[in-house]
Amino acid sequence: MTNSQYIDAYKKTQQSSNSVTSSHEIVRTLMKELVNSMQKIVLDIQDERKRKQDQFSVDKDFEEKYARQKSKNLTKSLSIIYGLQTSLDFDKALEIANNLFQLYEYCRHEIIKGFSQKIDDGIIKAIDVIKQIMEGWEEIPSLEK
Repeated sequence: MTNSQYIDAYKKTQQSSNSVTSSHEIVRTLMKELVNSMQKIVLDIQDERKRKQDQFSVDKDFEEKYARQKSKNLTKSLSIIYGLQTSLDFDKALEIANNLFQLYEYCRHEIIKGFSQKIDDGIIKAIDVIKQIMEGWEEIPSLEK
């Protein structure tokens, strides 16, 4: 799914009170997907580090496929963060929106830094931040309940 598709899906649920899925449920789903893709980045970094330590060599086709998969996980994570940031409603709850924006920005920064420097510590901390935000979203009652 692309950034615009995430954003369109979120906006459609906000506009329609008859929607099957609430906007809260979409945000929770996006966050779960974000944690999942961030965890894959961490695993990619750890795997790459292990292969270098073991001096494990692989063929060029494997490396290219592996590089594409790593890039896909990075792109997915950043796309979801962008979607979450652009869906914040600064008009309704300025302080909460600002705080969430900053937390998402921190996570985005840690993902980029960790991916480019092949260091997983910051990404692991960012995963914890997203999980804490998810816990907050879980406490918000869904409109269907």
